[in-house]
Amino acid sequence: MAAEADAKPASCVVHLADVDVALGGRSVLRGVNWTWRWGESVLVIGASGSGKSTLAMVAAGLLPGIVEADVSGTVERDPRLSRPGAVGYVFQDPDSQFCQLRIGEEVAFGLENQSMPPESMEQVVGQILEETLSADRNLEHGRLSGGNKQKLALACALAMDPEILILDEPTANLDPASTAAVFRQIGEMLDQGRTLLVIEHKFQQLIDRIPWVLLVDADGTIRRFGPTRTVLEEEQRWLSESGLVDDAGRLEESPAGVGSSDEAASLQGVSVRYPRQAKEALMDVSLTVRRGEMVALVGPNGAGKSTLLKVLGGLMRPRAGTVARISDQIGFGFQNPEHQFIFERVADELANCRIEGPVPPAVRERLQYFQLQGRAGQSPYALSQGQKRRLSVAVMTAGAPDLLCLDEPTFGQDARTRRALMEVLRTHQLRGAAVVISTHDMELVGRYATRVVAMVGGRIIFDGSPDELRSQTAVLRAARLIPDPGEDRLKAGDAMPSPSADSARTAQSVVGRVNPAWKLVAVFFAVGLTVFAHRLGQAVPLAAIPVILLVFFSGLPPQRSLGRLAPFVLFFALYVWTLTAYARPVPGTPTVHLLWYTLSWSGFLQGVVLGFRMLAAVAFGLVFVSTVDMVELIKSATRQFRIPPRFSYGTLAGLHFFPVFQDEWSKLRLARRVRGRDTKRSVVRVVTYALPILADAVRLSERVAIAMEARGFVGPAAASPQHRSYYRPAPSRWQDGAFGLILLAATALALWH
Repeated sequence: MAAEADAKPASCVVHLADVDVALGGRSVLRGVNWTWRWGESVLVIGASGSGKSTLAMVAAGLLPGIVEADVSGTVERDPRLSRPGAVGYVFQDPDSQFCQLRIGEEVAFGLENQSMPPESMEQVVGQILEETLSADRNLEHGRLSGGNKQKLALACALAMDPEILILDEPTANLDPASTAAVFRQIGEMLDQGRTLLVIEHKFQQLIDRIPWVLLVDADGTIRRFGPTRTVLEEEQRWLSESGLVDDAGRLEESPAGVGSSDEAASLQGVSVRYPRQAKEALMDVSLTVRRGEMVALVGPNGAGKSTLLKVLGGLMRPRAGTVARISDQIGFGFQNPEHQFIFERVADELANCRIEGPVPPAVRERLQYFQLQGRAGQSPYALSQGQKRRLSVAVMTAGAPDLLCLDEPTFGQDARTRRALMEVLRTHQLRGAAVVISTHDMELVGRYATRVVAMVGGRIIFDGSPDELRSQTAVLRAARLIPDPGEDRLKAGDAMPSPSADSARTAQSVVGRVNPAWKLVAVFFAVGLTVFAHRLGQAVPLAAIPVILLVFFSGLPPQRSLGRLAPFVLFFALYVWTLTAYARPVPGTPTVHLLWYTLSWSGFLQGVVLGFRMLAAVAFGLVFVSTVDMVELIKSATRQFRIPPRFSYGTLAGLHFFPVFQDEWSKLRLARRVRGRDTKRSVVRVVTYALPILADAVRLSERVAIAMEARGFVGPAAASPQHRSYYRPAPSRWQDGAFGLILLAATALALWH
C-alpha cells in the first residue's frame, strides 16, 4: 500500500517525490513519496535495514554529501533548513557524534558554527547544562554514563534552537531507566510543539504521544503515513509479519528452570582492573553458572557486565580470585560483531573456512535461518549492523559450545530477528549448554532467562529468578531497570569530578596564561636553539631556563615538576657514559683504561654537554605540555595561523578515538583467540587486524563527519576561522609576545657565553 504522491503544500518541511536512494550500489529507498509538514511529530517504524536512517538523513539534507549515495527524484526542503543548526540530529550512538572533549565545549560547538557571540554562548551553555545534566561544563564526556551521554547529545541539538529535530533510535544503547528519561525528554519536546521525527524500535511507549506514524517496508518503500493509533491498529498484520511486534513478547512468567547441578563455570572472589583506571571493573565477584541455565546479566552501562562475560569466557584474567570451567568449548559474542569476522565472505564465516566451489547445504540452511540469504558472497563488513549481529551469533553457536557468553546479542534487531536469535540460544540451553547474556531488554529477560544477575558498580547486587527480581524495587532502581524519581540529575560517580587542582593552577600560572599557539612557536624555536650549545658554559644555563620555568612558573608543585624530569636523568647518565667510553679522545686529554674501555676526559665533557642539551629540550617540552590544554591549543592555532577549521576540528575529533582504537586492537586479539585463529607473529597480526580496524575507523569517521555537519559545521563555518565564533576565545595579547621574546632572548643569551 504505497503512499500516493501529492502536490507540495506551502507549509511543508520536506517534500519527497519518487525518491530512490542507493548506497554502495545497493538500493535502500525506492519510490519514496512523502510530505512532512511544519508542526508534525512523526514516528518512523520499520524493520532493521529497511532504510529508516537513510530516509532521515535525506530529510535532514545530510545525504547525499559526506556519505556517497545516488539520490534520484525530487527532494524539496524549506529554505529555513539551510541555516547552520536548523536541523537537530541525534544518533543512536552518542559517542559517534561528539567531536570535542568536554561537555561545555560540546554544547558550544553548534553555537560556534552559528557565529554566536561568546558572551551569549556562555549563557546558553550554562542554561542548557543546568536543565539537562546539572553538571560542570569542564567534565570530559568520555566519563559520562550512556544515559547521560544521550542527554548531552540532546542538549547539543537543543542548544542550537533547531527548526526540526530528528532522533534516530536515541535509546538503542540505553538501560531501561535511561530509556525512560529520554522518552520523558521527547514528551517535553512534544509538549513544546516541536517539529519532530523519531525513529525507534521501542515504539510502543510512544504510540499515544506522537500523533503521526510513517511505516517503512523492508524493501525501502513507504507503506503508509497517517495518524499513529489508526494506522497501527489497521496494520497489525503487517507489523507482525514484518517482525516489528511480537504477540508472544509481553512480559510473562519466567520459563521453567532447566538447569542442572553440573557447573559450567565458577568465579570466586574475582576482581578486575583495567590499565590506567583507578576504579575496579569487578570487585570481589562470586558467581556459579550451571549447565542448562540461561543467565541474564542486567544493570546500567558501565556496571561490569561485559567484563564479567570476558572473565567467564576465559578472555580476561582477573587481578584476584579464581576461575574454574568444565570445558574449553566456549562461544563468545562481542558487543561489536565485526571483532569476530576473519574471512572475506559471509559463507566462509559460517563454514569457518574458505569454501571452494558451491556453498554447502548446511551453510545455505544457516543463511536462511539467520535471514542472511542472498548474502553468502558479500563481505561481512558490508552487511547492515543488524545483519552483522545475526552473523556473529550464527558463527559463535555453530560449534555447539558448552558455554555461550554473548554481549548484547539482540542489539539493533527488530522483534522477529530478536526472537529468532533468542530461540537459537534457547535451543543450545535446552541441549545442556550454559548461556550467559548481557542485555537491557527486560522483556527478553522475562521471556527467556531462567536466572537474572543484576550488577552495579562492578558488584553483583541480585542473583535470582526474573519473578523474584520484579518484587525488588530497590534493586530495580539501583540497576536502572526502572526510573528513579531523582535520576534526571547527574549523580556523583556518573562522571569524573571537576578539573583537578593541578589543572586549575597550571591554567592560572604565568606560563599557563600565555596564548597556546604563540607558546608553541616560542618553545619550538627555543628547542631549535639548543642544538647550538657546544660548550658546558652554554648547555648548563640553557637547561636551567626551562627547568626554572617548569618548577617555579608552571603552577605545578615543585616536587611534581621534578618528578616529571626524573626519568630523563637516566638518559643523561647514558649520554655521559656512552661518550666517555666510546668517543674518540682528543689528543692530549687524560684517559683511564677500565677493563676493555678507554675512558676520556674529553668524551666525558662531550657527554655532559649532550646530556644538558637533551635535558633542555625535554624540559622545554614539559613546560609546554604541562601548561597547555590540547583543545585550546588546536582552537588557538586555528585562529592565529588561519588553519581551516575543517582540518583542525577534524584533528580534535580524531583525538577522541585514539583510546577507542587501542581498545579495539585488544578486543580483536581476544575474538581471534576464541575462534582459534590468532597468531603470535606481530607482522601477520597487523595484516589480519587491518581490515576490521580500518572498517571501524571509516565508519566512525563517517559518523562523526555526519554529526558535525548536522550541527552546522558546513560551508564558511568549516572552511574559514573568520566565519565562526569561539566559545573560549584566546586572543593574542602583548604579554604573549613578551613571553616569546623574553624566552628567546634568554636562550640566545645562554648561547652567547
